Amino acid sequence: MRTPHLLDRLRQSPNEWHRRGMRAPAEIDTLIADRIGQSYAAATAHAAEPSYADFFIVA
Repeated sequence: MRTPHLLDRLRQSPNEWHRRGMRAPAEIDTLIADRIGQSYAAATAHAAEPSYADFFIVA
């Protein structure tokens, strides 16, 4: 079983993301910054994560 420390280290490695056919979070952040002019991580640093309640209204 992998330890949390090892998993954190693997998540920080762009090569591990690429091995699974994905882009690393830092690469995605760079793409967004290029398109909208600011970093997604910086723009959402103080925002709460969305939840189902944000999208559904009780009838």
